[in-house]
Amino acid sequence: MAIEQDKIQLSRRELQVLELVVSGASNQEIAQKLVISLNTVKVHVRNIFGKLEVQSRTEASVRAIQEGLVTVTDNGAPASNDEIEATPTKTYLLDPNPSLVLPQWQQIYFLMAVLVAALVVAIPWLPQNRYTLATLPPVIYKPVATPTLPLTTSDIKHWTPHPSMDGGRAGLALVSLNDKLYAIGGVKENNTATRSMEIYNTGAREWVEGNNKPTAAANITAEVLDDRIYVPGGCTHEGTALDVLEIYNPADDSWSEGQPLPKPRCAYGLVAFQNKLYLFGGWNGQAFEDSIFVYSPAKDSWTTSKYTLPQPLGHLGATVLDDTIYIAGGYDGQAEFDTTYTFDPTSGQWTPKARLNEKRGGLGLVSHNGILYAVGGGWDHDLTTSEEYYPVTDSWTPFETPSTSQWRNMGLTIAGNAIYAVGGWDGAAEEFMNDVSSYQIAFQTFLPLSIR
Repeated sequence: MAIEQDKIQLSRRELQVLELVVSGASNQEIAQKLVISLNTVKVHVRNIFGKLEVQSRTEASVRAIQEGLVTVTDNGAPASNDEIEATPTKTYLLDPNPSLVLPQWQQIYFLMAVLVAALVVAIPWLPQNRYTLATLPPVIYKPVATPTLPLTTSDIKHWTPHPSMDGGRAGLALVSLNDKLYAIGGVKENNTATRSMEIYNTGAREWVEGNNKPTAAANITAEVLDDRIYVPGGCTHEGTALDVLEIYNPADDSWSEGQPLPKPRCAYGLVAFQNKLYLFGGWNGQAFEDSIFVYSPAKDSWTTSKYTLPQPLGHLGATVLDDTIYIAGGYDGQAEFDTTYTFDPTSGQWTPKARLNEKRGGLGLVSHNGILYAVGGGWDHDLTTSEEYYPVTDSWTPFETPSTSQWRNMGLTIAGNAIYAVGGWDGAAEEFMNDVSSYQIAFQTFLPLSIR
């Protein structure tokens, strides 16, 4: 069974799901064969039906044969797996696509289905032009993963789309400075780490190219100190961790080198706190770490803290709120986390806080006006919300998400009174995203009360 991807706009995963649908496999069987969740299979099937303008599996099978999406060898048996386009090299960022090998009974079932479908196709009165390919919405506005949660694009009232980046990117660093966004590095659509620097003017709503980062790196984070942008570590697309520290000066669009990290790291959490950088956990090229590195720009030196994370962790969110360091979520190679902690660098004490409503690995975490905002981070499940945290009540409250898919490793920052989300990886569609959206944060004014 060979798939011709140039016939219709289906993603690789959708083509694999369609192949199994035509073969007669159930949703549960498809989930097992592709090593994905049952809910993700339902999302793919629904998307396929929409693109083919059909209502049932039988119609989808007929349509697939009509359009040449599924073909059969001369002897009526499925073509070998060699005829399927090779999967891109697996990286630490992407999940593998397992090969499709059908049991003999399913091959027989498929052959019978093809014969029946061929008879239907041969009927002369069958309309040949009643199908119109559905126009796809922007990637960031994907259908809801779970039918019982009917969040659609019409329900998204606060997220505003902006001009897209020049190509999809995930695992990038994103910071804001003087009403501009700086999108740095990451992994691009060719599955290769990039040096790319793109600068977005939030007022003019336009992107321009900046001076590229000296070293290509993915799964990086950046912070601003004294109008300089600091970008430590990162990984190559093969998953090799780097120890570089590269510093960008927006004033003259130039890069310089700082003292290398004590050990290579990527997929870490990073905050600027009391004129120092704190780097939490991350991937060392072989495993996730619980270490904490501290950088002093004044001395251009790193030290390894005697304190550690509560556990080895990567792809976590980290930020500062009210002079307190927070970390939330994360991924350890096996599972996502919903934990939230505060950290005191002086005592090394970690204080547990309210858990997120959803587990989030590869999330973005930012703070503004006394509130934390957690966005994205759907590593192995489809997102349903973003969340905001109120320290006074120690509670997380859901709010809209611009993407309800398995969205992670995006760039997230605050510019003015808005959250900006840029790019990321859509794990369900297996696509690098180039979308840019902003969420206007409601203005809040707190007036002091006097008691007489």
